[in-house]
Amino acid sequence: MIDLSEAQIAAAKANDLEAVTAVVSATEERVQQLSWRYATGSGRTDQDLAEDLAQTGRIAVWEALSRFNGTTVAEFFTFIDRTLKGVMSDTRKEETRQGVSRAVAADFERALSIAGGDPYEAEWLVTTKEAMGDRKMSPEMAYAARLSYQGLEYLDAPVKGHESDNPGDYVTLADTLVSESGVPADLLEPADFARARRKRTTEKVHGTLNKMGGQQRTVLMALTGIDPVGFYGAEHDDDIAADFEMPRYRIPVIRNKGKARFAELWTAAA
Repeated sequence: MIDLSEAQIAAAKANDLEAVTAVVSATEERVQQLSWRYATGSGRTDQDLAEDLAQTGRIAVWEALSRFNGTTVAEFFTFIDRTLKGVMSDTRKEETRQGVSRAVAADFERALSIAGGDPYEAEWLVTTKEAMGDRKMSPEMAYAARLSYQGLEYLDAPVKGHESDNPGDYVTLADTLVSESGVPADLLEPADFARARRKRTTEKVHGTLNKMGGQQRTVLMALTGIDPVGFYGAEHDDDIAADFEMPRYRIPVIRNKGKARFAELWTAAA
């Protein structure tokens, strides 16, 4: 950003065209920095999105002038910075969360925060009442939210346990799927990759559960409906007690300890 005077900011608030031009010019560097940041994910920058965000940011600067209630230059740039971040964050969500509503995208990102940034754990969490309350999603909606969040960038992410023979290289999900299926890469479709990743996630879930004690494993399977136990949720502890011969009063304790143990094992396997 270049310097502005308090007089220029005041004049811009009064719609003086020369002053507005000075403000737009002074904020251009920050607009470019933030547009690049918000258009970057998984090590890649979407240049088209960056251009859209920059244009959105310039308009936001102009529109924000009338809402600025401070007086100093420092206050102004703090206000503009906060405004740009909010506008670009919202715009990015609208552009990249295609196929789901903004409310669903926001709920998924809340679960993502709880999951420590793991989108696959977040996909599971958003289907649970414990994590989402009345805003829990169906498995189908959670799947759509996760795909919408990730797009197709995750196909180029390294797959742990499939290291390349060449130092500095890594094997991606796309590479492993081509190897395992024998289908040429250019014939694979997004659904093929999604199925492969879901299979690996399912295997990891079952592998984690198999490391747990029998009662904890059973109660967690009942919580989310994992075969072969089936779905009981958290509101049918009487049925769980009867069907699996457990003390009814112990089931909430087993469930809470099981969640903590599952999280510990899941993180260790990451």
